[in-house]
Amino acid sequence: MVPPALDPSQDPAYELLGLLGEELASGDIDNRLVAAQGQAPAQLVIPLVAENGAVAVVNLCFLPEHDLPPVLQYIVALEHDVAPDAVDNTARFLHLVNSSLPLTGFELGESVSAVVFRYLQPVSIQPLVTEVVVWPLSMIFNAVVLFDALIGQACAGASMEDLVSGYGRAMADLYGS
Repeated sequence: MVPPALDPSQDPAYELLGLLGEELASGDIDNRLVAAQGQAPAQLVIPLVAENGAVAVVNLCFLPEHDLPPVLQYIVALEHDVAPDAVDNTARFLHLVNSSLPLTGFELGESVSAVVFRYLQPVSIQPLVTEVVVWPLSMIFNAVVLFDALIGQACAGASMEDLVSGYGRAMADLYGS
């Protein structure tokens, strides 16, 4: 049985995320507030669009039952299914990518054959400072945009040699610009 939706007016996370969403919108960061439903907590859905048209959708929520301190979870589900014979190289490649990021978070879910970027951040909510949220959003967005195509290749079964070569090119492009 699915629990009923929590009345948004009685959900402090919904209220806080709504205030955060208003501040993000005032800075031209598009977002949509979604009320808690069943096991899913209230979320702020933030589509971030790169200059090349790539889109990363970040789902931001407070982890339920974590309030000393409250913990925000940022999650981006990548659109790649992991081929069964690509699991090992995908995991190795994600480890390589994570080793160079200021925020690590690429994860392989073997049971659901999916890759996500997940970051957990303890925060103060009195006040919840917008800049404390914007910085991880920008880091996550840049990581996803920079490495999404290579991660897709890993998920499809590319060799580790090709992935490392692509990683090197991506890093050279990043530091060359």
